[in-house]
Amino acid sequence: MSFAKSMWGASATAENNWAYDYLPKLDVTYDVLRAFDLMAQGKMTGYFCQGFNPLMTFPDRGKLTKGLSNLKFLVTMDPLETETSRFWENHGEYNDVKSADIKTEVFQLPTSCFAEDEGSLVNSGRWLQWHYPGQEPIYESKHDTWIMAQIHLRLKKLYEAEGGAFPDPITKLNWPYADPGEPSPMELAKEMNGSALGDVFDPKDATKVIVAKGKQLDGFAQLRDDGSTTSFCWIYAGCWTESGNNMARRDNTDPEDAGLAPKWAWAWPANRRILYNRASADPAGKPWDDTRKLVYWTGEKWGGIDVPDYGAAFKPEQNVGPFIMNPEGVARFFSRKMMRDGPFPAHYEPFESPVANAVAPKIRGNPAARIFKADFAALGSSDKYPYVATSYRLTEHFHQWTKHNRVNAALQPEFFVEISEELAKEKGITKGGWVRVWSNRGSIKAKAVVTKRIKPMMVDGKPTHIVGIPQHWGFMGAAKKGHNPNSLTPFVGDANIETPEYKAFLVNIEAVASGPIA
Repeated sequence: MSFAKSMWGASATAENNWAYDYLPKLDVTYDVLRAFDLMAQGKMTGYFCQGFNPLMTFPDRGKLTKGLSNLKFLVTMDPLETETSRFWENHGEYNDVKSADIKTEVFQLPTSCFAEDEGSLVNSGRWLQWHYPGQEPIYESKHDTWIMAQIHLRLKKLYEAEGGAFPDPITKLNWPYADPGEPSPMELAKEMNGSALGDVFDPKDATKVIVAKGKQLDGFAQLRDDGSTTSFCWIYAGCWTESGNNMARRDNTDPEDAGLAPKWAWAWPANRRILYNRASADPAGKPWDDTRKLVYWTGEKWGGIDVPDYGAAFKPEQNVGPFIMNPEGVARFFSRKMMRDGPFPAHYEPFESPVANAVAPKIRGNPAARIFKADFAALGSSDKYPYVATSYRLTEHFHQWTKHNRVNAALQPEFFVEISEELAKEKGITKGGWVRVWSNRGSIKAKAVVTKRIKPMMVDGKPTHIVGIPQHWGFMGAAKKGHNPNSLTPFVGDANIETPEYKAFLVNIEAVASGPIA
C-alpha cells in the first residue's frame, strides 16, 4: 500500500533512453522502482512495507535511503529487525546517515514468522498445500491478518466519522468474519475459493439449481458474470469446496506411477496437474505413448488420470486445438502480446557495459527498458569503471533472513567479494586483504577472496575482469556487519517486468589498508 501525491511515467526510447510524461491517472506500473522514484522526488509521503527489506534488496541504496528519508511515515511489518526499519540509524560506514536530519516517523509492527502461520503455500507446480503452525507467535508479534484487519477497522471508523471524497470502498467493504479483528485462515481460504451469492442455475436447464445460495463453488465453471457468485480469483475456485479443504489432502496415491498424485493437496486450476494435457494424445484422441496415458477420448468424453485441460465433450473430429487458452489452439514459441521488446527480443548489452552493443553500437541498453532521467545520468562509463560486477547468493544464506541466525552467520560470517587470480595480481590485491569496490552510485569495502572460480573473459578481443559480490549482509542481525551489492547497482527496470538490472554493472576496485569503520 502506498500514498502518492501525483504520478509520473517514464519510458525509454532509442534516441535518448528516457522521457517523462505527466500521467494523472493509474495507467502505469507501480512497482517498487517507481515507488522509490516517487519517494525520492517527494511525491510519495507514506509507505507500508510488509515482509520485505527493500533497502537491502533493490538497487542504488543511496536513492532508496533518500526516498525513505522523504517520507512522512513508514510502516514495516516483519518478524525480524530489517535495515529498512532502521534506515535512519547511523552505523558508521555501513549506514552513514545523519539521523537528526531524517524526520520520517517509523512504525515497526512485529509479525509472526511463516512457521507460526496457518494457510496455504503455492509452489511452481501450482500446488496449493495447506500447512499448520508449528507454534504460536512469540512475545508481542501478531499475524499479518490481525494487523491488516486492525488497520482496516481503524480506517473505516475514521471514514465513518469524518467522511471523504469517496469512502465507500472502505465503509461498505464486505467484512463477514466471526472475529472482525482477525479473520481466520479458514474464512479467507473459503472466500478465495468462492461461493454462491444467489442460486446458481444450470446453463442447459434454467430450472435446475447446481449451487444453492451460500454454498461453496466446486470450480471455476460455476462462476457467473451476473453477480450471483464471488471468488478472490477464478483459478483458485475448487480449493475449498463443500466437501472441505482440498489443499489439506494428503493421499499420495499415484495412478500408473505418473508422478501426479492427484489426491495430494490441490493444483490450480481445477486440480489439473498438467496444463494443456490434451496435447498428450494424438488428433484422434489416442495417447501418443501407451505407457503414459494422461488423458484420452473414451468414445463419449475425455477421461484419464488427470483432469482434462479441454472441453469434456469436444470430439476429436472437431479439430479443436489442445492449447485452448490461445485463440489459434496451438503452442507458441513466443508471446505476441505483453512484451515491450517482442515478439523476438534482440540482445542488448546492459546499460553499464565495457563493450558496445554488437547489433546496435550507438544504443545504450535496451531501448524498451524503463529508466528514469536522474538514474540515466547516474550511469557509469567503462573508462572510469573498467570491471564488470555481478551479484549472487550463497549456499549458506537465504537473502537477508539467515544473517539473523547464529549458525548461518558462523558458516559465512563476513562480507567478501570474489575476484580472479589475474585481477588480484593486476591490482596488487592479496588473499584475505581489504578492498574497496565502487561504482558511480556508491562505494563498499570487503575482504577479497581470490579464486580460480572466477576467470577473466575475452570479450571483443580484450580481457574483461569480473567482481563477484554476494548479497546477504547488512547492518542488522547476528552476522558481522557488511555491505551489500545494491549500494552499487543501477536503478534500471527490465523491459518487460521491471526486474532490476542486478546482474551486470560497472565498478572499479583497489586494495585498501583497512576495513569499514562501524
